[in-house]
Amino acid sequence: MNSLRLRFQNREHADLALSPGVHAIGYDSQGALRPGSIDAALVQFCVDRRGVWLQVREGARGLHVNGRPVRRMAMLRVGDAIFVDGIELLLLAADPLPAPVDYGFSGGADTRMLLRGVGGPHHGRSFTLDRPRTVGRAGECDIRINEASFVDRHARLEAHADGVVLRDLGSVEGTIVNGRPVRHALLQPGDQVVFGNQHRFVVEAPVQRIAGVEASAPAPSRPVLVEEPRAPSTLPQSVRRMPWLLLAALLIAAALSLLLLYGAR
Repeated sequence: MNSLRLRFQNREHADLALSPGVHAIGYDSQGALRPGSIDAALVQFCVDRRGVWLQVREGARGLHVNGRPVRRMAMLRVGDAIFVDGIELLLLAADPLPAPVDYGFSGGADTRMLLRGVGGPHHGRSFTLDRPRTVGRAGECDIRINEASFVDRHARLEAHADGVVLRDLGSVEGTIVNGRPVRHALLQPGDQVVFGNQHRFVVEAPVQRIAGVEASAPAPSRPVLVEEPRAPSTLPQSVRRMPWLLLAALLIAAALSLLLLYGAR
């Protein structure tokens, strides 16, 4: 979280470090957009333990995140492009991890990981990484990007024991990972990958159950009584009901006897 920063793509201002708290961007007296006072803010970036939240001033227009309009609030991911009145701001983190040397399909890889589209024509689609996937314009590519400026084979994605390996296959400009251009990288769950200008994906993985959570869990406020399991009875159900039937028959017989004894007088 300490490495988060907001970059003005026109480089008019230095990167704004996003430490925990509230960071405002608005217009100065000259009408230029810049980091400034919260009282005059057009947008605010709120950083807490949950992530980064974008808050828009009431009545403000022209705010977009990855091309989608935002009217009040949005939760941001690293690598998101925020457009404020035509000026692009990019949410950045530290440089992606380098790709490992042993980038072949790893036997210890979690093949349940997937790439989910969050922008562009593939929005909402998911591509599992149970096998290596290629990205490109060619018809045989797993993730096909049918644009004239895109190469036939742009990149290759494959599961690895430490994440997902991204390998460039001869693209012109490489790939954007968390807002930073790369050729090769080791992707982690939550990383945002952009191919071209608008094809956005997020790496997702199932939540791992942490061993020993039960042992480290806090003790309950009062003791919980646990009833020991009873050994299952091997007798038929009809036999288990017989004592109750006999007792009921005895009570009925005693009642009839009393009725006959005192009723006859």
